[in-house]
Amino acid sequence: MRWPATTRCGSTGPQRKHFRLFCVLERHGTDVGLGGPAIIIIIIIIIITGMVKPFRTEFKATDYRRVRRLGEEYRKRTPRSVA
Repeated sequence: MRWPATTRCGSTGPQRKHFRLFCVLERHGTDVGLGGPAIIIIIIIIIITGMVKPFRTEFKATDYRRVRRLGEEYRKRTPRSVA
């Protein structure tokens, strides 16, 4: 499951910016080498990347393609790398 998390940085007016985090939800982190107790199902949120955009603008299709490539690269790794 992936979703963008959007937040505003408290500023108002035309200089506002939106900060977006693109994440992957790992429901079975222990199955892909992320560690933790075997008895408890661990849900881990992995931040793939972040982007900033001016208020009332859109990201380009190339931006979203880059995010998808990073997510695919992450999911191909077993064990998964986390920093």
